[in-house]
Amino acid sequence: MRAITVYKTSIASVQPTAKKNGGVAMKRIATTVGLALALSSSAALAAESSEAINNAAAKVAVNLCSSCHGPAGNSISPTFPKLAGQQKMYLSAQLRALKDKSRSDPEAHDYMWGIAATLDEALVDGLAGYYSSQTPATGKPGDPALIAQGKHLFENGDDSRKITACVSCHGANAEGNTIFPRLAGQHAAYVVRQLQVIQTNLRKSSVMHGLITELKLTDMKAVAEFLQSK
Repeated sequence: MRAITVYKTSIASVQPTAKKNGGVAMKRIATTVGLALALSSSAALAAESSEAINNAAAKVAVNLCSSCHGPAGNSISPTFPKLAGQQKMYLSAQLRALKDKSRSDPEAHDYMWGIAATLDEALVDGLAGYYSSQTPATGKPGDPALIAQGKHLFENGDDSRKITACVSCHGANAEGNTIFPRLAGQHAAYVVRQLQVIQTNLRKSSVMHGLITELKLTDMKAVAEFLQSK
């Protein structure tokens, strides 16, 4: 089998976004790993074996993505989501949305647009497969009262405010399902931030927007605390 050509992408293509938007993490990536490891072309990669694709994706994940998302996708900073054990279909969809810039919340713009632009289709699927197969970190204990409040809202919703139970889409254990993301163990601060940007339409999500219209910040924090503990 022909060897896959791997090369370092020029950081010039992504530095303007970092400078313009103050993307500290982007600058750090650029200086520590020269930015991305990318594959030579989608067409060439498509002809290679799935093993070669998986190996190339793992290399990118280790040398690039781990700078923000942590080893094997278990990030430490709440700015960056945990990806380990995430639903493969959801990850693929989000990477494509970042690549075509249809996901335009501020953090996506500052940190991921430039990086996603370097990924071809095969690598997108390879990265989604890599992270979906990683073992998630265990949940983090938190305020018992807040966790109980969040658990009730997650499992039952609130009919009086037309809030649908999160379990309907995200699963009994918040494990997610196909296009619905795994939320178990996710950073509480990240969950709250995403709920806020979806609620205000900074991040487009036609399904979620209608379901969380009536969520208050206190509700978001309670649900997020519960999910972080899972």
